[in-house]
Amino acid sequence: MAASSSDESSTAPRDFHLSSSLDSGSRLSPNKHKCPLCHKFRKTFYCKECVHSGGFYRSKSVVTEGYADKQKVLLELLLNKQSLENNCIQLLENRLKADILGSKIRSCKERNRILKLSVEEKQRKRIDYNKELSNLIDHNDKRARFQAKCDSKVQEVEQYVEDERDKLISNRKNLREKKKEVKRLVKIRLQQLSKYIFPISKVYPKTELESSESDMVMALAEASQSSDLRGSWEYTENCGEMSYSIVAPTLPASGNYTCYNMWLAQNREGNNVPSGSSSVMDHRNHAYSISAALTYTTQLVHILSFYLNVGLPFKVFYSDFCNRELTEQQFNTRVARLNANILYLCYTQNVDLDVLRSCETMHNLLQLLNPDNEDLGNDEPVELDVEKVDALEQPIVCDLQKGDDSDSEEGTAFLVEWEALPNMQYPEISAGPGNVQASQVINAQQASSMAGGLVNSAAASIASIWKGFTGR
Repeated sequence: MAASSSDESSTAPRDFHLSSSLDSGSRLSPNKHKCPLCHKFRKTFYCKECVHSGGFYRSKSVVTEGYADKQKVLLELLLNKQSLENNCIQLLENRLKADILGSKIRSCKERNRILKLSVEEKQRKRIDYNKELSNLIDHNDKRARFQAKCDSKVQEVEQYVEDERDKLISNRKNLREKKKEVKRLVKIRLQQLSKYIFPISKVYPKTELESSESDMVMALAEASQSSDLRGSWEYTENCGEMSYSIVAPTLPASGNYTCYNMWLAQNREGNNVPSGSSSVMDHRNHAYSISAALTYTTQLVHILSFYLNVGLPFKVFYSDFCNRELTEQQFNTRVARLNANILYLCYTQNVDLDVLRSCETMHNLLQLLNPDNEDLGNDEPVELDVEKVDALEQPIVCDLQKGDDSDSEEGTAFLVEWEALPNMQYPEISAGPGNVQASQVINAQQASSMAGGLVNSAAASIASIWKGFTGR
């Protein structure tokens, strides 16, 4: 039977609190009952007080400690454990706090290091920015000083431009006046040139013969104007049409120079001109007249290009028409070049294109020298009607294209064709209108010397032409 403690092990429990079923039966009954401790059927068991007080032992072994002792030991162990845990927790808390503080210190140190690096970088950038700022300030100062200089320079330039604009306006005005004066002087010089040096006049044909002339005289006159060319009789003189006289020789007004080509053909065939052996009859030959007139016309065209300050498109020398060895194509080419040069001069002087003729040399030259042309002496570009220009140039294009560049190489330079004239003093022509009339009046001595020089020049030219044709 159980006891409540080790001291009361010899004493029996006071009340077992058995159930009524047990009271009715015998204690020695082999029936087993539930133990109130383990709730199993056992033969021996402890009372509730013993169980409540812990006064029971293990049933299968003899143990000196009871449940109450073990529970007391357990409580003591738990208290020790709790106190140990509290001490450990306190120690761990301090350690944890130390670790937390250490990690905070390390993070702060790292942050301080990063801040120091950033501060150093910022300082370097600040130094660079300060240098750049100082450079910008210096540059801006230089720009400001330069701008001040530029402003003053701009003002000077503006003033200079304004002055130059005024000068330009004045110079343009003076230029217009000078151009007008030059045009006026050019007109005067061209009038003098066409009146005194190269006088041009119309020569009208004889419309009818005198009534007293017989048929024999008319037949002789017609025969004198004809020549035998390749077995047929052709007219060698254009006595039935109007012609132009320049200095002394004449040119057909129509620009038809067939008689010259016939004369060239006769020379190539070895025939003599049917005009006798005297020099007077040779001089009256119409081919010589055409050659001399074309030579004078070429000289006049070159002088006109000099006064008008116009470059001629084709090269034609004075002596081009003085050569007896010319072929018909060479002659036609040189005449076409002369006509093209005259047309070009007419273009530059804004001559009315409707009054020009392609092959009428003297007609176009007179239109160019017309004093009523207000643009005579013009040196500015002129707008032309392309269709009219093409129509004018079409008849002479064929002869120009057939020509060779060597056609005018007999006279390789103009210097050999200039003639030395006596040294004369010419009167100066002033720009004022009151002195123009006085400049045109030359005293007797100067007039005589100039006339003598012109006569000598004309005589030398005729002599050179004569030598070219006769070979003497």
